Amino acid sequence: MLGLYPEIEPYVQGMLPVGDGNEIYWEECGDPDGKPVIFLHGGPGGGSTPRHRRLFDPGRYRIVLFDQRGCGRSTPNCATPEADLSVNTTWHLVADIERLREHLDIEHWMVLGGSWGSVLGLTYAETHPGRVTELVLRGVATLRVKELQWLYGGGAAFLFPEAWSRFLAPVPYSRRQDNLIEVYHELLSHPDPAVHGPAAIAWSRWEGETVKLRPQDEVIDAFSDPSFALAIARIENHYFRHGGWLAEDQLLRDAGKLRDIPCVLVQGRYDVVTPAITAWELSQVLPTAELKIAGDSGHAFDEPGILHELISATDRFASDWQGAGTRQDERNADMLFGDEHVRRYEETDGEVGHDWEKGAPCLILTTKGRKTGEDRKFALIYQFDDDNNPVIVASKGGAPDDPGWYKNLQANPEVKAQVKADKFTARARTLEGEERAKLWEKLAAVWPDYNEYAKKTDREIPVVVLERV
Repeated sequence: MLGLYPEIEPYVQGMLPVGDGNEIYWEECGDPDGKPVIFLHGGPGGGSTPRHRRLFDPGRYRIVLFDQRGCGRSTPNCATPEADLSVNTTWHLVADIERLREHLDIEHWMVLGGSWGSVLGLTYAETHPGRVTELVLRGVATLRVKELQWLYGGGAAFLFPEAWSRFLAPVPYSRRQDNLIEVYHELLSHPDPAVHGPAAIAWSRWEGETVKLRPQDEVIDAFSDPSFALAIARIENHYFRHGGWLAEDQLLRDAGKLRDIPCVLVQGRYDVVTPAITAWELSQVLPTAELKIAGDSGHAFDEPGILHELISATDRFASDWQGAGTRQDERNADMLFGDEHVRRYEETDGEVGHDWEKGAPCLILTTKGRKTGEDRKFALIYQFDDDNNPVIVASKGGAPDDPGWYKNLQANPEVKAQVKADKFTARARTLEGEERAKLWEKLAAVWPDYNEYAKKTDREIPVVVLERV
């Protein structure tokens, strides 16, 4: 199975005024001469993340990400009182996408959107079909009444009763049989933080508890962050109570406008947030659509089955691009990434995955999550020191902050490591001075990009020895 591409940083970013006092954050990654693609994040109000950059081969794609009005790094944020939701609608966002395309001087581009991003992607493509080369949609939704009633009218509660009880907690008992989207609109619009704050967290947490096939504490915690929760709850509720400003069945009825656009629909079989019926119904009215159902997945884009299908689609649509980069048929076992790299390495005791790209050797590092306490595993390039202890580099591609695994071992330096079939416990120690310089040189000899990463960042990239215990 395919996994995420390596971490990557933007080569350019900016803020684009789009009217009504709004400015949207945008960034570009990958190859400036590559195949243009725009990523549409979920929510609405979820914002883009660095992991979304990794859905595309950076050697073949010109990757454009942006934060939609009112969320993420765009301003004003809907968690602030000055944000005006009356100028934040689906049609404003469609216009923003076109304004961004023109600003970046892109003639045509591929569109990939997930969850709410699938609604926005469909709406944009049906409005501007001549601008879309391919369409990849994940967790397909169209904001029909039956879809909203499933998630906010008690349907999904049959599967998640404990989470549903937490969603109902801010709602007065006498109003729990009312239209809960409207009740939440009143709660979220209340001027008292003691009212709108808990309501926002309850709304957002409901999504965090249902988004994964197996709920994860770190995901729930992220959705429960008060600032994030207030922005996403206000925007989602605003959009959902208006049905996305779309007529019922509009996106299905107008799907014929996409008849010349290759389309892949990626859907988790056990998706509770956007159930599979919508993706199936869209596939029945869109002859060009390929429906890929991931039988082991819920809603989230990074669940293994969904991720494999997304990467397969983006790799395939880039296969005819005449730029630099790795062809799909060259992404073999020696060039695994992310969770798939870890899985194959462990299954084969390093027979697959030890010798990685450009011949660099890799080990598996297991840390304890600093927030969850759960095991977190990473495939990392290594070399041995003079005492036969592995040494690794916390480069994160030259990003301004340290990678998560390094933060984990700072909190708890007791780790586990696997070098081929050799599995052992170790204590992590960050190197300094001459010892660091000597081993940095040794590691840069097998992965010269480390020297380039060092030029990109102001931090001293940590070099870590895993001393056997």
